[in-house]
Amino acid sequence: MPSRVYPSATEDNYLRLTQLYDLELTVGVASDYLDAAITDPQETIGTGWSISCLPSTRSNQRLFTVNVGSVEGAYMCATVKHKVVTGYFAKIFVDRRTVETESGCSLVELERQFGDRVCFEEAPHARFKGRAISLCTEVAGTGTGLPDDLPWQRAAAVLADQLIAESACNYSNYHNRWLAERVLTSAH
Repeated sequence: MPSRVYPSATEDNYLRLTQLYDLELTVGVASDYLDAAITDPQETIGTGWSISCLPSTRSNQRLFTVNVGSVEGAYMCATVKHKVVTGYFAKIFVDRRTVETESGCSLVELERQFGDRVCFEEAPHARFKGRAISLCTEVAGTGTGLPDDLPWQRAAAVLADQLIAESACNYSNYHNRWLAERVLTSAH
């Protein structure tokens, strides 16, 4: 019996993404996250991480989700008002202790310094084991939209390494090979 094909894994979803949303912006955000967080994305695709394209979610219009191990590592959404895209935002999950150490600031100080550009939230999923926070920001140019002086990259890598070591990727059935190929060929 053939395995189920989820819409987020189809070429149709990839083509819808290219037609309805800013593909270059989407690819730039996903590429920046993979460059920062995944040590060898070509070697761990499907086993350590996967990317879904236009996944169905309850509360937002996601363009992609990068799953790392058994949880989300990053995702990007479109803000839609009256069927018109009015903006984009990205959410990146990072290791809290690492971002605090790398910045030399507590989370409270980081919120004070970057709060006008980044929303810091505790990551509630049990698989994060209390060690993760999410960084949410509007995306308007290239890349994640996170401020250059916020040291999120190493913190994303530390968390991703931990998640991959703890669990294989549970979302390979949702993996979109067309989007993955586009993201990996544009990686820095």
